[in-house]
Amino acid sequence: MSLRWTGTLFALCLVTAAVFSHPMGNFSISHYSQLTFSPQTIDLLYLIDMAEIPAFQEKPLVDLNGNGTLEAGEREAYLSRKVGDLTEGLVVKLNGTRCALTPMSQQLELLPGGLNLPTLKISLKYEIPLKAVQLTDVNVLEYEDTNFPGRAGWKEIVVQGDRIEESSASGVDKSQQLTHYPEDPAIRPPEDLVARVRFKRAAGIASSASTPRIASAEAEPTRRLISVARLWVILLAAFGGGGFLVWRWFSGRRRA
Repeated sequence: MSLRWTGTLFALCLVTAAVFSHPMGNFSISHYSQLTFSPQTIDLLYLIDMAEIPAFQEKPLVDLNGNGTLEAGEREAYLSRKVGDLTEGLVVKLNGTRCALTPMSQQLELLPGGLNLPTLKISLKYEIPLKAVQLTDVNVLEYEDTNFPGRAGWKEIVVQGDRIEESSASGVDKSQQLTHYPEDPAIRPPEDLVARVRFKRAAGIASSASTPRIASAEAEPTRRLISVARLWVILLAAFGGGGFLVWRWFSGRRRA
């Protein structure tokens, strides 16, 4: 084959790869975080979309037996290791206190990509309970995604739900959970890895300031009963002791 045809074939391969490769680029790792506020909880959906090259680098960790097939045992083994690292990289603070994150569900997918290589997508769901002792009338949630620093890709945070007073993140899902990227290369991908949300406490959930007062009010009748009981014990002891002394005095007089 002549050098001319070799160069042409190579150019066609590059064009084909560009057409069918990941929209954010073969080396990209895209992030997606969706925070949904409800009266009792904050639900967090976290997605990672690895393009062809990072997915290829992860493949030995996923396909442990090297047969090219993602088996159930391999899927669970990979997630058991990877989910802990990803969870540690998510920082969620409620009114200044970091919240512990426990995955409620986890999913791993290998999807067709360019260069005859798959892409890799990880989906994690968390639930953050809103406890009365943590809440005030107006609360602040701080969120930060520290995973894969410096890697190019789509980085989106979506905040939705009720009682939201202010949010640094948008409520519009631009990528539809990393399933639709813009085709126009001139559109700059978002780089949102930090969000701050102010939200109101739902009606019916006592705040941390009011909880002790409620407990104190409920305990007041009990304290009163205890005080009355103590008073009766003191009076009985006093009168009982006095009666005993009087009886001793009369007894002594009669013997005399």
